[in-house]
Amino acid sequence: MKVLVIPDIHLKTWIFDRAESILKYGKADRAVCLMDIPDDWDMEFQVERYREAFDRTIVFLLERK
Repeated sequence: MKVLVIPDIHLKTWIFDRAESILKYGKADRAVCLMDIPDDWDMEFQVERYREAFDRTIVFLLERK
């Protein structure tokens, strides 16, 4: 079994798009996200970016069930 490890996200939701592509094309069987989703430099007041990141994470995880 090939496992895709998704390390720190740091508000970069495009990482989930790339992970979906890797899974879709069979380059990995499963994905594990280490979950450092928020916490990017100088973004502490960018509330919408945090919302988008967490919403995208939830969608990614629910699609894996």
